[in-house]
Amino acid sequence: MLSGTNYLVVRFSLLLLTIAMLGCEASDGRPKPVAVSGTVLVNNQPSEKVRVVFAPQDHSFAAAGITDAQGKFSLQTFESNDGAVPGKFRVAVSKFDVIEKAGGAVDEKHYLSSKYMNPSTSGIEFEVKKTGKNEVTIEVSQP
Repeated sequence: MLSGTNYLVVRFSLLLLTIAMLGCEASDGRPKPVAVSGTVLVNNQPSEKVRVVFAPQDHSFAAAGITDAQGKFSLQTFESNDGAVPGKFRVAVSKFDVIEKAGGAVDEKHYLSSKYMNPSTSGIEFEVKKTGKNEVTIEVSQP
């Protein structure tokens, strides 16, 4: 049997644990993303309109972002700029223009090697931590 002091310590510890667990999920039951930002450098220069996709390795919540004129991006999972769910990711990057042709057909002009478009072949990995700063610099080369 627990003494009065020990009983209070156990109850308080359980309360703290419950509060901590609630902080890990959003009120709708989804896991809580953390802020993730970064820069994409193509041939050592910041690049605009690069699509960045973080494909999860240990859960099912992907995240994505698009770079601005300075090559900077912020990831989103559920809502604009909400970040990524902590875990390990393989990363894909792509930059392309959609070209409209006569008759309504479209074509794509790609600016990066196709290996970067697939997270399994890009060779880029990043782990999003629950705490601390999650900043990544992604360096790729353009053919």
